[in-house]
Amino acid sequence: MNHLKKINANTVGVIPAYVKGMKNHGLCYFLWETANAVGAQCSKCNAIVWQNPRENSILNEPKPAHVPESGANYTAYYKQKITRYLNSQPNCPECGSDHFDLFVNNVNFPRFEDGTEFDESQEAELEERNNELIWWLD
Repeated sequence: MNHLKKINANTVGVIPAYVKGMKNHGLCYFLWETANAVGAQCSKCNAIVWQNPRENSILNEPKPAHVPESGANYTAYYKQKITRYLNSQPNCPECGSDHFDLFVNNVNFPRFEDGTEFDESQEAELEERNNELIWWLD
């Protein structure tokens, strides 16, 4: 059975940070490209449940032989896989919601704590926060 616990974000390569000029929106979370973590963000309160993608049976499943390596059918398979992953999450540890709508990794950025979308087209200067705790699913 999966277990939620609070851990230090730095231990798994998650970088909690305030974005200068957007501090009023709360923290945003970033990942080192080598981080072994992905997240599911709650659609109600914007909390993120993080986990090791290699330990998730949906994310770690082999691509079926009938799915091509690229193209529209691969994209459809990938989207369906991410939807299954988001739907497999336990209830949100912050608000109890059962609806996660955003997959977070090192190229898909989460929303800020207040729900504001991160504008990845803008150059962001980060004010990293050490010793922040995150929800970890193991």
